[in-house]
Amino acid sequence: MYSMTRFSQLLKLFPKSSFQQAVKKHKADHYVKNFKSWDLLVTMLYGQITQTRSLRRLVDGFNSHSHNHYHLGTSTCKRSTISESLSKRSVEPFKQVCDLLLNQASKKHKRECKNLVSIIDSTPIRLAGHGYEWTEKWKNRKEQGLKIHVELNQQNNCPSYANITASNVIDITDAKANIKIQKGTTYVMDKAYIDYNWWHEINQKQAYFVTRRKSNTGYKVTKELDNNNDQDIQSDQVIEFKYKHSGVKRINKYHGQPLRLVTVYRPDKKPMALITNDFDRSASEIAKLYKDRWQIELFFKWIKQKLKLKTYFGRSENAVKIQIYCALIAFLLMNKLKNQTKNWPKMIDLQTWLKHGLFVRDSINTDYYKRRRAKKELIKRLQTTLEFP
Repeated sequence: MYSMTRFSQLLKLFPKSSFQQAVKKHKADHYVKNFKSWDLLVTMLYGQITQTRSLRRLVDGFNSHSHNHYHLGTSTCKRSTISESLSKRSVEPFKQVCDLLLNQASKKHKRECKNLVSIIDSTPIRLAGHGYEWTEKWKNRKEQGLKIHVELNQQNNCPSYANITASNVIDITDAKANIKIQKGTTYVMDKAYIDYNWWHEINQKQAYFVTRRKSNTGYKVTKELDNNNDQDIQSDQVIEFKYKHSGVKRINKYHGQPLRLVTVYRPDKKPMALITNDFDRSASEIAKLYKDRWQIELFFKWIKQKLKLKTYFGRSENAVKIQIYCALIAFLLMNKLKNQTKNWPKMIDLQTWLKHGLFVRDSINTDYYKRRRAKKELIKRLQTTLEFP
């Protein structure tokens, strides 16, 4: 009896029809006879999940499973073909299907949760040296390469927005242009997202923000709030901005409106000052929200270390972007698979199961049902030993 490989089970969750429509729209397979965008996607996902370190190893490893290619809708490949496809194939189909998967995960999460918390941040992708000369025009004093901007849902640790830009694009610029403010959502971010007028927009849309205060922020305290004798909270205050302008001829729309300043005590460090428009949560809850911002750093670490984002199969801008989007697609598909099963509470366990047996033919719930049957048999055996004659 035919059974699906683990790789097929993962690809079954992929919106193939939407991907093919995007390929047709952007003419990504125009004049392509053999190795099409779908073949490139499947090959790249194989490389991401198995953490293949080079293009040569990718080709050798993928071709060694040629007897499974038919059911994946692909075939064997050549190193030169993949290299050429990465440099010339359109990035847009990969970006669009990534956005679709992000949107699907976000909608499901919004239906299940009431008090949404979104963490916003970015991570640099350092690209320098031979082959990456195209990044020099974006070079700044800190980084050279690209940057991934992400909005992460705190409750399910899954991104709802991702965008790749040049390394010199300021975080707040991308956020203001692309992140859609949702009513009732709390946005947690660091000092890179300080923009008083954007904060005002968040407040006007009945959403909340929690962020750090800059040391040179001009404000006045209008009221002292009770911190309920919490030793970790140094002070809890209502403040207002002093100045009507936040820059040269730039009006501060938040001037004259109340904000909340929560100062958190930290041993052996300077106190941490947090600004928010949330007056309902306690000061300790506000502090915990900002502490949980560390989740997005763990997400960046995960996709860089557990997927294939340390070295790249191609050095052109097109190749690097395709690989990044394929890494995000791999994460989203694995997250989707994890949510549909009872067997994998942790993503790392699922990723290991896939990595070391991508073409093994067994169900993702096989181990779960084996354990459940063994438990039932043990209970039955114990019950028979307790029966009295």
